[in-house]
Amino acid sequence: MLPNAVATLYEDCTAYQRRTVARSLRWWQVKSRPPLPAELQLAPTPAETVYTVNKCRLLHYTNSERDDALRKPLLLVPSIINRYYIMDLQPGRSLVAYLLQQGFDVWAVDWGAPGPEDRFDAFDDYVVTYLRRLVQRVRRATGGEPVSLLGYCIGGIFTAIYAALYPHDVANLINLAGPIDFSDDGLLCAWTRPDRFRPQAIVGAYGNMPGWLMNGAFDNAIPGNWLRQELSLWERLDNEARLQDYLGLQYWLRDEVDFPGAAYKKYIQALYQENRLAQGTLEIGGRLVNLANIGAPLLSITATQDHIAPSPSVLILNDLVSSADKETVVIEGGHIGIVAGRNAKENLWPKLAVWLRPRSG
Repeated sequence: MLPNAVATLYEDCTAYQRRTVARSLRWWQVKSRPPLPAELQLAPTPAETVYTVNKCRLLHYTNSERDDALRKPLLLVPSIINRYYIMDLQPGRSLVAYLLQQGFDVWAVDWGAPGPEDRFDAFDDYVVTYLRRLVQRVRRATGGEPVSLLGYCIGGIFTAIYAALYPHDVANLINLAGPIDFSDDGLLCAWTRPDRFRPQAIVGAYGNMPGWLMNGAFDNAIPGNWLRQELSLWERLDNEARLQDYLGLQYWLRDEVDFPGAAYKKYIQALYQENRLAQGTLEIGGRLVNLANIGAPLLSITATQDHIAPSPSVLILNDLVSSADKETVVIEGGHIGIVAGRNAKENLWPKLAVWLRPRSG
């Protein structure tokens, strides 16, 4: 109940003013008590944990509608600096659920959350130890079939390296916003130039690259981003469905993951500062990574407003591989929006299915 004086003032308000008051109260409620994951229905698609290695899990999604003609399994490889469920965010916003409905045999990597004890995990380990074991488990469970790999963001880097080192394991390769060439003039490349950024100093201070520190950097990459987020929240307060969409994505963004220190150091120095992957001088597990070894069908996907992986950095992969079957797709939107944004189900998801279906038989 409102106090009498406040109630009187409220009665004297116009309808517009009353709506503003109601929305202000709702805004305060949301900000003071953010919803829990269960309330947001995050990662709604049923999955079985098939295998674990260190903090990593191999997930196999339940698919009662699978078309047996689509023999080749599809392994989703997300970034290691965010949680895997961006591809299975909420009901109606799940790339995983869409792919299942299309008849694909969908698996996914959950990299987990590294702790201080993982600070010595090397960049190479993510490819030659973790990802290789997970791919072998998928092949073993599916009759030895080669695997279609879809790598998103840093996962796209890992899958490109993997396909170059172990081409016999890979049936198809999809690079979704994964940067390959780090010589561009993008903001992240500018920030990490060797004359102004020393990853060893961060690793020396924290052990791992803290998730909260990376999130702060990404927030500052877009001027006024925090104000845009608050305005976006305000505009959705009287529409519960849109509000839940907003809160689900915000929860994922703040579900922070640390980058293991040793891996982070090589990631910055070898890729951002020395551009070794695109130049063909990157060594992983004692082997030179030659992207020309990739002969599998390749689809490279980029977003027009991606400030994390600019289009030239992503699409150059098509020029470096030996694949005869290779295509590019350019989609309107940003780095995250193309996967789980409002228009993802019309812009990205069908294009993935149309390209992958005839190559999965």
